[in-house]
Amino acid sequence: MRRLACALLMSLVISLGFVPLASAKTLRIAMVLWRGETDGEKGFREGLKELGYTVQYTVMNANQDRAELGRLLREDLKPKLETFDYVYVFGTTATLATKTIVQDKVPVIFNIVADPVGAGIVKSVEVSGGNIAGVTNEIPLALQLSTALKIVPVKRLGVFFNPREKNSMLIRDKIAEVAAPLKIEVVDLRSPPAQDMLQENLQKLRDRSIVVDAVYLPADSFIVSNAKLIGTELRAAKVKSIAAIETYVDNGALMGVVPDYQELGKLAAGIVHRHQGGQRLQEMAVFADREPELKINGVTSRALGVTIPDALRKRAVLVE
Repeated sequence: MRRLACALLMSLVISLGFVPLASAKTLRIAMVLWRGETDGEKGFREGLKELGYTVQYTVMNANQDRAELGRLLREDLKPKLETFDYVYVFGTTATLATKTIVQDKVPVIFNIVADPVGAGIVKSVEVSGGNIAGVTNEIPLALQLSTALKIVPVKRLGVFFNPREKNSMLIRDKIAEVAAPLKIEVVDLRSPPAQDMLQENLQKLRDRSIVVDAVYLPADSFIVSNAKLIGTELRAAKVKSIAAIETYVDNGALMGVVPDYQELGKLAAGIVHRHQGGQRLQEMAVFADREPELKINGVTSRALGVTIPDALRKRAVLVE
């Protein structure tokens, strides 16, 4: 159904008059990536190809290194900026840095940014207010938590987050805001990419020096890059987990109401198509996955003795 919906969306974009396929041209796009190519970039490439574009890509991967990101932007992007038709950017950290360098000189298309308004990337979700537009991977936390509560009773919720990332801090604050009326206590599990703090937090969960009913795994690049370790450790510790993105569920997290990164990439391709047809980026809204999927890891649910209500099981995507 999701693939069909995406195909229908692409057909709709074309039918609305934004550049007929026959007139689509060759584009030159710089891709500024934070943690290598993801399904978001795969979807972006596929989307532009489906829309009839030939694209010359120049990939710049910071590999989660702020110093390398700065070097790439200063030495590889800025001197050649006027040779690109668009700059595609993955994630909050890279988008903020890229926006500073580009300064509206070239259209910027961002993807996989959890809170583009809170991060100061766009003016509002209705209009970007600059030569920039893009796609958020955010799924309403209220929906994620309310769905999880139908599966797992939660009074104490551990939250992994990287305090060095603005995106991660914004998510942590939102969780506290949503959890308060539900009378859920939030337990901070600060896990910056240093001093093995992620490992320490996982060990504390295993030896019960930190006791929670479940943990929340945010769409933070450092935490995501350790998804396999986290999934394995949480399953061994018999700790239930609520995931913000499907990578966690695929690697052992219990469940999550999650976006499809490939579809988000195709939405980003649609923004390019609309812009090519004459729509100004500053007038575009932030796009999002309006049909997130409930994904449940069947192996983990059995290992933890979690029973999935029939109503949820029928509409869930099971990972085995």
